[in-house]
Amino acid sequence: MPESANHSLSTDMIRSEKISLSIGNLNLFKELSFTIERGGNVCFAGPSGRGKSSLLKMLQGYILPDTGRLEINGMELNTGNIKGIRSIMAYIPQNINLPVTDGSELLKLISDNPQKEEVSHIIENLGMPAGMLSHRFDEMSGGQKQRIVIAICLSLGREIVLLDEPTASLDNGSIRKLMSVINSLNNKTVVSASHNAEWIQFAGKIIEL
Repeated sequence: MPESANHSLSTDMIRSEKISLSIGNLNLFKELSFTIERGGNVCFAGPSGRGKSSLLKMLQGYILPDTGRLEINGMELNTGNIKGIRSIMAYIPQNINLPVTDGSELLKLISDNPQKEEVSHIIENLGMPAGMLSHRFDEMSGGQKQRIVIAICLSLGREIVLLDEPTASLDNGSIRKLMSVINSLNNKTVVSASHNAEWIQFAGKIIEL
């Protein structure tokens, strides 16, 4: 059977087999194994310094495990597959200090086919006026800017959405609107890292680090 057919039959979007990672003398995790199903909503949980953000970077190939194996959409994570793996991912970082003036500029920078109407729709569902897309970032609060970045990344239509501490700058009402938007995504695999109790409870599966 062709390799691509095997991929289509698998229910797992992400599979980790005994991965370990150390940074300097710090062991972040050792022989960590887990699976994330296609369309799942999974949260890496745990206190600061346990490797949650590093694990999200590893899924994108910016960090490779010291030992073990990671497979994403049927592709083993290695230097030859990193470009293909990243092409199916949208990553929303914790640090949203970006080298652009506004959301419109960011959208043009990261998308070959900008979906401005889709972005505006998501922005409204996140509780802000659609016109905020063209509002200057340096005139926004951290929470407003975070929601603009989230809306842009979700508009890319990627199969996997990675969110690093998505609630960090949001109040309770904004967190619940974001949860509603995430629930409305069709056939997307959502992987987040958080220590926010409400967000962790929202996830369909929790992986403790």
